[in-house]
Amino acid sequence: MRWMSASSRRGRPPLTSREAILDAVLEIGLDRATTAAVAGRLGVDQSTLYRHVESRDDMLDAAVARAAERVTWPEPAEDWAEYLRDCARALWTLFWTTPGLAERLRGMTAMPEPLARQAYRAVEHLVRSLDLPVREAILVVDTVGDTTADSFLTVSALHRPVDGARSFRDVVLAASEALVPLDGDARVQEYLDVLHDAMGTPDAPSTWWLAKVDLVIDGLRYRLRRAGS
Repeated sequence: MRWMSASSRRGRPPLTSREAILDAVLEIGLDRATTAAVAGRLGVDQSTLYRHVESRDDMLDAAVARAAERVTWPEPAEDWAEYLRDCARALWTLFWTTPGLAERLRGMTAMPEPLARQAYRAVEHLVRSLDLPVREAILVVDTVGDTTADSFLTVSALHRPVDGARSFRDVVLAASEALVPLDGDARVQEYLDVLHDAMGTPDAPSTWWLAKVDLVIDGLRYRLRRAGS
């Protein structure tokens, strides 16, 4: 119809987009992002969200993938051990800067595509640089990833508040000290000191998890030496 303006024919611009929804989820935090919270952040009705996402689960899973897509993953390097450490550090940083992501990842039925691509890249590098069987390379990469994720979840749990004054970390340490009385034993004191260090503090998380990654690396080195002997 001639009387309709060009802007009318084009229709109203969309109130939001799938990308904007996922960005809002990451701004709020995966652990707190409900459809109501996301709609409020975007200034739209909840019904508007469902034009772009199928469900809250779809929304959160897609936000995990979006966060992983933004990570600057390390480039494969000649020093394969340091490359694995760098991959673990990048994964830890992703968890640290995206609240709720590690927990969400553990409950997903499939690995997000960006993480799957990075895992394959790491496996391929180990196969080519060390002449590892594919199965062995997958085992190493999977163990490094699981160790990093599980350690992060443990640290997160340790620092959650239990009552008004104490964290779960405080409760665990108090229980350990009660079960293992000092009695002047230097070894027991060292044991308790290591526990304190391993658990870290909320403002200074421990690097104990990276020491676990080194155990995986040391295990692979041992296998390589044994295979070459």
